[in-house]
Amino acid sequence: MAQTDTPKPSFSRGRRWLGMLSTVLAVAGALALLVMLNYLAAGYFLDFQLSRDAPFKLSSQTRAVLESLTNDVKITIFFKPDGDNEEIYLLTQGLLEEYQNANPRHIHVERLDYTRFVGLAKDLLAKIDWNGRQEKDLVVFESNGHFKIEIARQLADYDFSNLLSGRSKFVRRSGFLGELHFTSDIYALAHPQALKTYFLYGHGENNPGDPLAEPGKLGDTGYGKLAAILKEECDSAWDRLSLLGTNDIPHDCQLLIVAGPRAAEFLPEEVDKIAAYLKNGGRLLALLTDPCGLEPMLAKQWGVQLGANAVSDKDPNVDTGLGSFFTAVFLPHPIVNPLASDQTRILMVRPRPVYEVEANSKIPGAPEVKILACTSAEGMGTNKHAGQYPLLAAIEQGVIKGVDTPRAVGTRIVVAGESYFLDDQLIDSWIGNHEFAKLALDWLLQRPTTLIAGLDSRPIKQYSFYLTSAQSSAVRWLFLAGLPAAVLALGGLVWLRRRH
Repeated sequence: MAQTDTPKPSFSRGRRWLGMLSTVLAVAGALALLVMLNYLAAGYFLDFQLSRDAPFKLSSQTRAVLESLTNDVKITIFFKPDGDNEEIYLLTQGLLEEYQNANPRHIHVERLDYTRFVGLAKDLLAKIDWNGRQEKDLVVFESNGHFKIEIARQLADYDFSNLLSGRSKFVRRSGFLGELHFTSDIYALAHPQALKTYFLYGHGENNPGDPLAEPGKLGDTGYGKLAAILKEECDSAWDRLSLLGTNDIPHDCQLLIVAGPRAAEFLPEEVDKIAAYLKNGGRLLALLTDPCGLEPMLAKQWGVQLGANAVSDKDPNVDTGLGSFFTAVFLPHPIVNPLASDQTRILMVRPRPVYEVEANSKIPGAPEVKILACTSAEGMGTNKHAGQYPLLAAIEQGVIKGVDTPRAVGTRIVVAGESYFLDDQLIDSWIGNHEFAKLALDWLLQRPTTLIAGLDSRPIKQYSFYLTSAQSSAVRWLFLAGLPAAVLALGGLVWLRRRH
């Protein structure tokens, strides 16, 4: 019988071990290469946007601000992620991640859900002195012990068209203002500037008190609480000022407040000083309960005219029955947009109406006048004529060229026909009054620089699908019957295939 040769294995045990070792080394080498590439990419990465309209693409102004930082800026996104401001939260989170990517050395972003981390949330609110405030969704910027705070609803532009036309009771968010606010706050923290506000006195104005004393201790008709908002929330020092005699408006005055003069009218030389200050890019908050001598200057040079007598509102939805009423209508403007979005009204007491002088608006280069709030259509003047009366106005005029002064950045004025709504009795009795004061002061004190000029809102795009009743019915049946039937049919085919 012939002997059969036993076949030799194709791989010996040694060759198998060599193959396994080669595979392990190859995998380890690939992992090591991947780790090294990631390490290098962390310090030398290339970040770019594929879309021209990407919502988180940083502008050249923002990148310049971030590159100039020498101090750390801690940013806390203090939000309930799935709350009413979810859309703003997602946009804020995405944009601030780009800020951190642009300068990871000095920008540090944290997210704090105050519904989950209650202890940390309380600590932060105490740190920024925010306890008791209505607003909860915030973005907090901190650097060297200084803070800047952005409220969620201030980070959006709003579309009032549907509300004004009566098609909807809600205001739609139309734009995201995150980059404008965030870059301005970071720049302000990195390049702090001393702000100074002056309250005029000598004509029976509301008294803000002693700037060195504890604020808010003047009684019902004082302006201590408004002075506290200036100091604590707007980072502005303040003092009192008389323009009688040889006194002039100081060179460091960023904002002048005329708080309800009642005892005497301004002298012509005082009016001239205020007019010159405004012409050179000054800022003015004029709260004029009674005629005080400033009205002709405001009408002739700035296009706003105050009525001689107070108005009321007979609409039961806004009338308090106590001689006061709530603003019924807000018109688009950065000062009142956040109030309009949440339908937070302002409580006013017998205000004089504030009209736009139509003739001035047609003059080239004339100041831009915007009415901020009105009564309802049931507003009533002393002549018993019913109608909608304007109550608040904002005036703005562009950069004043050729003037070498810190105020040469444009004039801004806010005019109200009364001063009671911001005194110590009312300013905190209704949340809308405090918020209006803060928003108006922020707008008046804003000092855009060349470095951050040009930043604008990013559009929030919304897409609507309009279906006829037949199309709507077809879509409904597609989801209720079509999709389940398709799944059952596919399952039946699989069953038949396996059976054969």
